[in-house]
Amino acid sequence: MNIAFIKRIIFTSIGRKTVMALTGLMLGAFMLFHLAENLLLFKGEVAYNNWVDLLLSNPALPLIELGLLAVFLAHIAAGVWVRIEDWLNAPRGYESRKWQGGRTIGSATMLYTAVLILAYLIYHMLTFRFVDHSIGFYQMVTSAFRDRTFVAIYVGGAAALVLHLSHGMQSAFQTLGVNDPKYTPFIKLGSWLVALAMIGFALISVYFLLNMDACPADAIYQVTIQ
Repeated sequence: MNIAFIKRIIFTSIGRKTVMALTGLMLGAFMLFHLAENLLLFKGEVAYNNWVDLLLSNPALPLIELGLLAVFLAHIAAGVWVRIEDWLNAPRGYESRKWQGGRTIGSATMLYTAVLILAYLIYHMLTFRFVDHSIGFYQMVTSAFRDRTFVAIYVGGAAALVLHLSHGMQSAFQTLGVNDPKYTPFIKLGSWLVALAMIGFALISVYFLLNMDACPADAIYQVTIQ
C-alpha cells in the first residue's frame, strides 16, 4: 500500500473532502437499499421475515457491517475535520453571510442535520439491532411504528436525511470533479430525488401508526356487526 498516497488523503484538505464525498455517496446508496428493504413491510410478515433471515444467514454479514461502520466513521471524521478547517479559515462575519451566495437550507444546516442523523442512528440501533428478536422482525418493527413517540423521532430522522442529502449528494459530485455544466442539472435532479426518497421512511412509519395495514374487508365487517 502506498503510504504517501494515504498521507495525502489524511493530511490534505482535498484528500479529506474526497473521503467525505466518496463515503457520503456510499452511505446515500445504502440508505436507498435500506429503504427498499423497508418497503418489504408492505408485502407482509412472511416476506419481510424471510428477507431478514436471508440477510442474517449470510456469513459475510459481520464483515459487511464492519465495513459499513468504517465508512460511517470515516465520513464523520472527514466531515468534522473539514468543518473545523472551514470554520478556522472562514473570513470574519462569514456565519452572518451564510445565507448569501445562493446557499440553501440544506447547505446551511449540514452540521445540525448530521448531528440529528447520528443521534437518530444510535437510537435506531438500540431499538432494532441490539434487542431481543424472538417475536420476529416484522412484529418488532411494526410494533415500534405503532408508537407515536417512536414515529415522531423516525419522521424527524427522515426530515434530517432529506435536508442533509439534498446538499450532500450534489456537493459530493462537485468535490469529485463531476461539475460539467452539461451534467449539473441531472446531478441536482438526481440528488433531490435521492433526498426526497428518504420521505419514504416517514411515510412507512405513519402508515403503520394509522393502522392502514388493516384489511379493509375486515374493517367493513366490524362496522357491519356493530
